[in-house]
Amino acid sequence: MLDTIVDSCCVINLYAAGNLLTLLPPLGLRLQVPEKVLEESLNVRQPDPAAAAKLVQRAVDLAPAFQAGLLHRCDLEAEEELNLFIQVATTLDDGEAACMAIAKSRGWRLATDDRKGRREAGNLGVSVVTTPELVKAWADATEADEAAVARLLRDIQDYARFTPHRTMPLHCWWVDAIRKGGR
Repeated sequence: MLDTIVDSCCVINLYAAGNLLTLLPPLGLRLQVPEKVLEESLNVRQPDPAAAAKLVQRAVDLAPAFQAGLLHRCDLEAEEELNLFIQVATTLDDGEAACMAIAKSRGWRLATDDRKGRREAGNLGVSVVTTPELVKAWADATEADEAAVARLLRDIQDYARFTPHRTMPLHCWWVDAIRKGGR
């Protein structure tokens, strides 16, 4: 399994997509989450049980995914990682900087949607995967129908407030999948 370290924007996007227990296994990845990312991944929007048309903040609860072995905790360890973290934290948030330092040091792939983070990863030679690429991998692996894919993408847009920028990988796929899936 390919180790992939996930920053807070991807954690929130994947959580907003629905049930992590069904979403993550088809990806075939060993998803690593550092403590700094857990500190930043606090809330998503969800429908209010009292008024479905209204959205309210809900705490992100990753415990079931950790208990099922779908997410794994990691943290900065070696001096090399700590030094790189300090260097990268001057331009990125702490969670992204921790992910970057660990990914670079351990040869892992980084899951991020942050434009500056993707650029810095490229400068450091760190391989990157984005939310659209992860979702498309899920859709392909599960052979999900167009309606299910569109629903999942809309949930990410509505509950995590994420829409891929037009310069991101698979932006056109995302837009087309929502259009084809209907309401």
